[in-house]
Amino acid sequence: MKKALKFILPLLAVIITVAGVWAMRNTHRVSQKLNNYYYKYIPTQASLSLYKDTANWMQVINPLEESCGGTDIPCIVESTQSTVASFVNSIVTKADVETAPYAQKDGTEVPEQ
Repeated sequence: MKKALKFILPLLAVIITVAGVWAMRNTHRVSQKLNNYYYKYIPTQASLSLYKDTANWMQVINPLEESCGGTDIPCIVESTQSTVASFVNSIVTKADVETAPYAQKDGTEVPEQ
């Protein structure tokens, strides 16, 4: 019986540890995905002052259903900010929009840089 316990207890500890790590990793992924919002940029010109105007942005639910106007500036940008106002307030430079982790241009996605 003691030999069985010496084998079973370490094995059980390894299984519990692996399950815990897996659960924490997947929980972190889910929480990250739930906190992403998408904003569509309406003008066809790019400048910091236009980017910082809340009237030039609208929040969208599914970025893949939105069409871009054929410009070379991002028309869909992903952010963790939950409102247009907070998203626009988070923009400090043009690069904040143009090199965002998800920036859709003319129907294509720009990969994370």
